[in-house]
Amino acid sequence: MKSNNNLVKGIFIGMGIMLLTAFVAEKTFTLKFSETEINKHYQKLSIIKQIVDNSNLAHQDVVFVSKSIDSLQAEILTQVKAQIETPAPAKK
Repeated sequence: MKSNNNLVKGIFIGMGIMLLTAFVAEKTFTLKFSETEINKHYQKLSIIKQIVDNSNLAHQDVVFVSKSIDSLQAEILTQVKAQIETPAPAKK
């Protein structure tokens, strides 16, 4: 009976630790690029995607790389559009 109580206490303690750490696990980073730099990186990603498509890699690897590049390019576009549409706060 005592080991059952210890097991239940251990489970609750473990769940409590998981709940506490779940809220601090995500961090947000902001990278700043000039317009020319972001265009250059976007174009390089497109070139890498073309190279991978024309390579002798297994289809599964090509699909993975292509989808990764597509999602990265989509995120770049989303971030750029958000920064363009939302003006920076004026300094006082």
